[in-house]
Amino acid sequence: MNAVGYSMTRLRSGRLLAAVLLLALASAGCAAHLAYRQGKEAAAERDWDLAVARYTRALDKDRDNIGYQIALETARVQASRMHYDEAKKHLAADDLDKAAAELEIASRYDPANRSASDDLVIVSQRIETREQEKRERAGLDQLKARAQSAARVPVAVLSPRSPVPITMRFEDGSLQKIFESLGRIAGVNVLFDEGFRDKKASVNLTGVTFEEALDRLTFVNRLFYKVVDQNTLIIVPESRQKRVAYDELLLRTFYVQNAEVNDTVNLVKTLAKITTVGPNPSLGAITVLGTVDQIAMAERIIEGNDKARGEVVVEVQILELNRTKIREWGIDISNYSAAATLSPTGAKDEVAGGLLNIRAYLLSSLNQADWVVTLPSTILAKFTESNNLARVLASPRLRAAEGKKAELKIGEEVPIPVTTFGAGSAAGGLGSYIPATSFTYKNVGVNLSLTPRVAASGDITLEFAAEFSIIGGNQNVGSVKDPLFVPTFLTRNVTGVLRLRDGEAALIGGLVQSNETVDAAGVLGVGSIPILGKLFGTHKRQFKDSEVVISMTPRVVRAPKLVERDFTPLRVGTQEVPRVEGARPPLFGTESEAPAVGALPAAPSGTAPVARPAPAPTAVRPPAAPPSPAVPAETPPGASPEAAPLLPPEAAITAPAAAAAADARPVTALFSPPEVALRVGEAGGLALVLVGAKDVQSIEVTLAWDPALAEVTDVAAGSLLTLDGSPVSAERALEVGRARVRFSRAVGATGSGAVVAVTMKGLKAGSGSVVVESLAVGRGGSTERPAPPAPSRLVVAP
Repeated sequence: MNAVGYSMTRLRSGRLLAAVLLLALASAGCAAHLAYRQGKEAAAERDWDLAVARYTRALDKDRDNIGYQIALETARVQASRMHYDEAKKHLAADDLDKAAAELEIASRYDPANRSASDDLVIVSQRIETREQEKRERAGLDQLKARAQSAARVPVAVLSPRSPVPITMRFEDGSLQKIFESLGRIAGVNVLFDEGFRDKKASVNLTGVTFEEALDRLTFVNRLFYKVVDQNTLIIVPESRQKRVAYDELLLRTFYVQNAEVNDTVNLVKTLAKITTVGPNPSLGAITVLGTVDQIAMAERIIEGNDKARGEVVVEVQILELNRTKIREWGIDISNYSAAATLSPTGAKDEVAGGLLNIRAYLLSSLNQADWVVTLPSTILAKFTESNNLARVLASPRLRAAEGKKAELKIGEEVPIPVTTFGAGSAAGGLGSYIPATSFTYKNVGVNLSLTPRVAASGDITLEFAAEFSIIGGNQNVGSVKDPLFVPTFLTRNVTGVLRLRDGEAALIGGLVQSNETVDAAGVLGVGSIPILGKLFGTHKRQFKDSEVVISMTPRVVRAPKLVERDFTPLRVGTQEVPRVEGARPPLFGTESEAPAVGALPAAPSGTAPVARPAPAPTAVRPPAAPPSPAVPAETPPGASPEAAPLLPPEAAITAPAAAAAADARPVTALFSPPEVALRVGEAGGLALVLVGAKDVQSIEVTLAWDPALAEVTDVAAGSLLTLDGSPVSAERALEVGRARVRFSRAVGATGSGAVVAVTMKGLKAGSGSVVVESLAVGRGGSTERPAPPAPSRLVVAP
């Protein structure tokens, strides 16, 4: 190709490229202008969202067009204001979600709209607060579950021991010695209530734990036991009075979410036999005061009845069917007539008003030609029938909770006058009455009430009552002289109970009101002729029926939620002694549990405590060597060697080991019993008890009382100091109305029990008190001074 051809080719290519570019620019310009024009149309219709979209498209096609930029900014500002106004409407309706969405759009359209930005922050905070409250309410069940799993029943337990099985066999042995031997095996101090009476008993237990053996022994001999602290328990005779004295009470508040508070309180009182129950309906709380087993029963009762109320949505369709049926037949003769008119001249207006205007000379020439006869030209027979069907449909949706009535009223309120007459004043004369008229209002139309009940299976029971009423004619209830017209009403009612499945429709009909009208017209006398009367005359029969049909379709929104636990029975002990399995912690606590120290309850008034010796606490440890044959335990007095309790190798009694870890809580002192009842000349006992003592080596006490009422005949060391047989030295100083004693021992004593046993004799009838003036407990070279106990009341009867 030569140079000239190459140049011509380049020229044609350049022109083609330029044409393509010009065409593309023209197309872009046309598209931009079209989008701009559509934006103007949307802005004219105040559709600012669409206007912003169109102006944005136009500006994308032509970014250097200042007019497009100005139009877009104006549309953005207007759209921001529009969405801000919508957000305020949603805020007024308390619809925070929609308000936040509108505010966010307004802020994006116009970042300079600070009102929208500030309100968006406030609304977002309100939404976050609401969601947090929802999460807290939704997490109530998890919170309750965590509290129940983490909470430890606040009752005393024994220090952890090795739960090895034991074997015991006694034949006619002392029941007291059996309990003491059982305590020696487990390393537990066993105390006895003052009402305990020893007797002969036979025991044959094989392969049971200490707790199982203790439960069986106490149950068979009508006894029960109470853990005093981590190393001590007390054996008590079974009686209501002793249960009241020893059973610890717990206080717990249950928060009811769905059930009625008062109904639940009645259930708890009746079934759990708890008399101290406090309801708080405003908070939905029930506070229960009872034993551990009673609290467990109350919890099961409340959980089983505090279920979410069922809710249903009822789709109601009310159809009123109006049927009108009209039949007409026969010859309407009453619409036709025959006449003869005298018209001699045939002039217009010759006959007017039924009168003939004629000259007198014409009267002599009247003949048949002067008469005009009018006859019907056609005869019309009617044989028609028409039907009319009108349908009025109302379709409301009602949402109702379990056992709560939901009502629907569609119609108008019609005033009804009610006139009462009161006695007139003196000016009106005797027997005069003053009428007073007031108005009551009746809803005329459709009145529907529904009360749903949702079964656990999902079935829905609907108690419904429907009333349909219309206004009738006015009725005069006054006199002819003074009429008083009041409205009347045509009312149809239906009530009933339906049991339906979820989504099952029920159709109720038959509320029909009928009205029939018959009209007949014809020639006098002809209508009574059997055939001609039907033919030569008109007959019209009109039927009007009005029927109401109700369709109800319930749908379950929420149903009672039942779990397997609700169908599982709960063992609650006997009628006399309720005892719920799993309500109490294990008799021996775990290593992670801090030993709980319980207060030793006072014995019933009027009796003296009986301090009975118990074996020293021992520790049980597994053997390091291979198992050996069973080792017989120490033979109790009065029992044969064959009756000695046989211990498996794992439960062999070893030398006394170190006591449990020291309790950080201070020592508590109390009198047992809190009231001493004596008679003149008779003796009684009073004990000073320490609870939670640790390594007690000495005790020094000063007692004071009214010497005119009683005298102290003896002061001895209590069972806590003498239970292991260690020697105890005593220093006594008995004076009139005062006693100073000091007991000491070389080895410290640990546990709970009596440290001073006082024997008193009544001198004179009256009442007073026994007080502790000073109390000092020595242990490990240091002296602790616990708070003196409350005075014990001293009553001397004649």
